[in-house]
Amino acid sequence: MSQPTPVPNFLQMGKQLKRIIRVRAAAESVKFFKDSFLKGGFTDGSLDPWPASRGPLTGKRTLYKKGILMRSIHVSSNTDRRIVFTSDTDYSDIHNNGGKIIVTPAMKRYFWSQYYRWGGGKTKGKGKKAVSGNARAEWCKRMALKKVGSVIVIPKRRFMGESKTLMAQLNRIFADETVRIFQNNS
Repeated sequence: MSQPTPVPNFLQMGKQLKRIIRVRAAAESVKFFKDSFLKGGFTDGSLDPWPASRGPLTGKRTLYKKGILMRSIHVSSNTDRRIVFTSDTDYSDIHNNGGKIIVTPAMKRYFWSQYYRWGGGKTKGKGKKAVSGNARAEWCKRMALKKVGSVIVIPKRRFMGESKTLMAQLNRIFADETVRIFQNNS
């Protein structure tokens, strides 16, 4: 007579699967959101490219000058029921969702200081034909000359949120991990 096959400990396998999935899902999601900065847009089914930045003070890529916003993305809560991701910079929400900024006296002072920092006031030529040779300085001057109370519109450049592509990746990870755990414990 043959020996009976031992019954796997399904409860232990389920706990192990839950723990592994939580860690992998969190890591894959953070990587997915950070990849938005490298791709220049958010992927939800297909890539939705961001509107280009128009100011000369921006970095080589949209929303990426020093990488502070991208590096700020992290998991704030990881429970059995859900994983919450946040970006803890002051400006992450307005970039992710778009919005309006009201010009303040402090903003005007900041842009005047940037204007002089970039060599504003130094001109080439004489009289009415005198022009500044620095595009950064001129852009800062235009921003500094805006009236207090006027509105600057920041376009939506989504880098975090629900994504069909991300959910498909997480479903594949779940299926692969389930198969792996059952194969290792059988």
